[in-house]
Amino acid sequence: MNYIAHIHIAQHTNTSMVGNFLGDFVKGSELQYLPIALETGIRLHRSVDVFTDQHRAIIELKNTFPADIRRMAGIAIDIYFDHLLLKHWQTFSTQAYQETLACFYQELQTCPLDINPRYTMLRKSLLDEQWLEHYMDVNTCLRAFKSIEARLHNRVTFAHQASDFLLENQQQANRVFLHFYPELLRHALRHCTQDK
Repeated sequence: MNYIAHIHIAQHTNTSMVGNFLGDFVKGSELQYLPIALETGIRLHRSVDVFTDQHRAIIELKNTFPADIRRMAGIAIDIYFDHLLLKHWQTFSTQAYQETLACFYQELQTCPLDINPRYTMLRKSLLDEQWLEHYMDVNTCLRAFKSIEARLHNRVTFAHQASDFLLENQQQANRVFLHFYPELLRHALRHCTQDK
């Protein structure tokens, strides 16, 4: 899953939003140097990612992608699901997504960590521009795909093809999301219960 889903799952499980967000930036299993709330969030993030990658519906959706970009399907789905989560937000939360994201930005502001340059740059960008709610516009997914392509120095070209494919198959992707996401939320709650 991508940024917004991890933030929402943090809210859903009453765990650290920044901790859940950090899962993509902190390496290794020795996390005791971090505050316990952040460590808990990172471990939940990783559990969510494993559950997602192994879920039959996600695997089947990945397999529908064109063969030449299939290895990027997981990334494309994660990002597109952030768009779908905002679109269906009221199904999964009693709080408006603007309020949830405002809470995240506030937590991010009060939690300065020097983990690595990529995280530092992203944190500054998020705090300066507060752009996560732009994922309500599906075109933001294409911009995210292009940004990943640029980071890969165009070794993998997938952005336009993945965007076109998801738009052409948006009903299927929407059905998969609405089937999968409630199961993911239940998994996250089970993880937190078992972790206590």
